[in-house]
Amino acid sequence: MAFALHTDHGICQRRLNFSTRKNGFNSRNFDKRVVIEYTSPYDNYAEIMAKKTLTTINYLIAGLTLVSCIISISHNDIYLDGEWANAQWLGQDIITLIIALPFLLVSSVKGIGNGNIKWEMINCGILLYYAYTYSFFMFAAELTPLYLFHFPIYGLSVIGFVICCIRIFNRDFQFKLPKKGLRTIIIFYLVLIALMISFLWLNDIMAHLNDPEHSSDTPDGKAPLIIYSLDLAIIIPLMISSALLLYKQSNWGYTLSGIILTKTSTLGFALMAMALSMFLQRLNPDYFLIVLWSTIGLIGALLTILYLKNLQVEDNF
Repeated sequence: MAFALHTDHGICQRRLNFSTRKNGFNSRNFDKRVVIEYTSPYDNYAEIMAKKTLTTINYLIAGLTLVSCIISISHNDIYLDGEWANAQWLGQDIITLIIALPFLLVSSVKGIGNGNIKWEMINCGILLYYAYTYSFFMFAAELTPLYLFHFPIYGLSVIGFVICCIRIFNRDFQFKLPKKGLRTIIIFYLVLIALMISFLWLNDIMAHLNDPEHSSDTPDGKAPLIIYSLDLAIIIPLMISSALLLYKQSNWGYTLSGIILTKTSTLGFALMAMALSMFLQRLNPDYFLIVLWSTIGLIGALLTILYLKNLQVEDNF
């Protein structure tokens, strides 16, 4: 009798191979598989607590966002960063209210509540958008009463994103994207955007380092280091990693691509609204950047829809 035991994700499988000898003759050999399945009580409890925690975080962010954005949109002068920055905050808050907030709630219900992995990717991407966006209010804006809303939104979105990543990257799914052309386009899009933004930001950084008189396209002419730091240190590496893993058709690549596409398209619309707000207030925005962000937002949204629609998911469990 041969005995083997192996475990995978809380599931125990025992395979028993029996061979009998009867009256000096070998009887018919046979394999009999006995599968004993159990789920560890700890695993169940941890999963339930993670879902409850993440759902609570999503609803808290939604409530704080609703109040904060209504106040800031109706009283944009509450910001104390000057007309140039205030116009951008206005556009950003509008997109957060009409796009990011609804998708946060829907993805929370369909993704976390119903266990739909595609909606979980969207939820993770929206949380990344919140963490990225509200970091500007944390580290680049003047202190206002809205800070009392902004810092919990920022903290909750960072914590929520971490929890969401832990859950989603530990799910036992197999992904396929049958349309090879779509995968190639997405890889090209991610790499192109990463290289283009890297070139723009590094070019401005080097100009400042080489010429003390160089002026960035900001009210005071200083380099917007928070933008450069977040993009060059976090977002661009994630985009490149996503493209490389997607090229290798890795499960991590499929998951990360869904997250990054969601974040990129949402932020693209926010940047487009920020530029449009500056244009309407006659603050002489950079028209090249208006076209650039609009293109990124529209193409990113289209690719996100096509990607999630065509992505096939198989449960290995």
